[in-house]
Amino acid sequence: MKGRPDNTVILHWDECRMLWAKLSWHDWVCFRGYGAGRQSLLAGAQAGEHYFLVCVLGNCGELANVIPHKYVLSADARLVHGFDGLEDAERQEFCRLDGLLSPTIEDSERYHELDARSFTVNLPPTHTVQPLLRDMPGLAGAQPGAACWQFLSAIGISCSSARAN
Repeated sequence: MKGRPDNTVILHWDECRMLWAKLSWHDWVCFRGYGAGRQSLLAGAQAGEHYFLVCVLGNCGELANVIPHKYVLSADARLVHGFDGLEDAERQEFCRLDGLLSPTIEDSERYHELDARSFTVNLPPTHTVQPLLRDMPGLAGAQPGAACWQFLSAIGISCSSARAN
């Protein structure tokens, strides 16, 4: 995680205030353990499950992609566990399949199955969707066919409903 992409916005679900708050790139890098000291810490965060969205914006500020993350934090605000929904053997299989130069059709199907499960387990709860419509950057400008629609459709937002807001 070198540098700070100008086109990335990190959102963190704040359960107490019932809103998606922007998290600085520096705080995100520190939380993920890539900062100085390699400690996974999110200052001021409560213990428990936390949801984050990495929102990648296009050249004109439109939403291009969304990568959901779910983590468990300890009482001292340290990252305890990240979720991918896979058992150890499945995770190893997923990594092996990802590294194949010429996967078979069966390999590709299995990879997509594991990838979909990994994606789904990180989706935020349904009660966070309405506030997300207000807080997500570039949503109204999201282009049909953009990668963000995988996430948006998974949480129940269609192209027409995004344009209406």
